[in-house]
Amino acid sequence: MHSPQPTPRVLTNVDHQRLFALVERHDTAPSDTGALDALMDILDFADLVPPQGVPAQVVTMRSRVVLMGQAHGSTRRLTLSYPHDDVSGGLSVLTPLGTALLGARVGQQVTWTGLDGATHHAVVAAIQYQPEAAGQLHL
Repeated sequence: MHSPQPTPRVLTNVDHQRLFALVERHDTAPSDTGALDALMDILDFADLVPPQGVPAQVVTMRSRVVLMGQAHGSTRRLTLSYPHDDVSGGLSVLTPLGTALLGARVGQQVTWTGLDGATHHAVVAAIQYQPEAAGQLHL
């Protein structure tokens, strides 16, 4: 029995290429393979667009995002980043939340499993900065 295919997410072809290379070269401990598998599933089924063609309401790499927590209504601001990025407020795409955010849209609920094993939910409330919308097509 096959598991259902994930809903395709919109990714830029530049982000797709960089993330695919990251997955291919990443040395991981056995406990990290789940994050890479989840990211690979997204990459395998993504709808690819050129950087200038990605909608401004889609979370791309290095986007600054505002999340609204479902449980307590808390607000969280973060930047979706690569593991090697040194970004204040950065969240690696290889974390469960980072993977959940990749390709999500403003208004969409994202779901991830935390380190505590619990399922968490938040809504992408806003994108404060998206490199592609700002004309930074190859960041």
